[in-house]
Amino acid sequence: MIKKGKGKINEIIYNNTVYYNGKYRYYPTISDLNHILDEIISSNSTTEYIRITPFYINEQVNMQIEFEEFMFYIECRDWFDEKIQEMHIIECLDPIDQQRTLNDLRLGAILYPLCKNNDVDSYQKALKKYKESLREILPKMMEIAKSEMELKEEHLPFGYFCFEIHSE
Repeated sequence: MIKKGKGKINEIIYNNTVYYNGKYRYYPTISDLNHILDEIISSNSTTEYIRITPFYINEQVNMQIEFEEFMFYIECRDWFDEKIQEMHIIECLDPIDQQRTLNDLRLGAILYPLCKNNDVDSYQKALKKYKESLREILPKMMEIAKSEMELKEEHLPFGYFCFEIHSE
């Protein structure tokens, strides 16, 4: 049973990713993710963290690939400075157990932002930047999926991106 966390944002995520009274999880598509992000932005709230992990499924070749290197992770803290934020981004860009890594600090700053607790404005800006960055990220993920899954042109109509969303 999946439990609903406290707060507006946790409720939004729960309502958009869980069904049948919390028995099952739903993985939103890109259209659903955009709707969820808009709902979160308009909630004028923050939460401890949101983690969004994209993955691609292709039904024709019966394969799935997860993109941890393009995971979005926003965390709210009581305090941090520029040096702590920089170290946070570098740590997120250099995980131990990843086969693919992201070496783009600019994109890392978008994917792994920190904000102060209850700073709604910076929280909303970070979510908006992430939403905009998906225009750049999705084509990169598609190229990786084509290569690693050895997809041919006839396989492409049977594939789609989904997102696993967690918050607290």
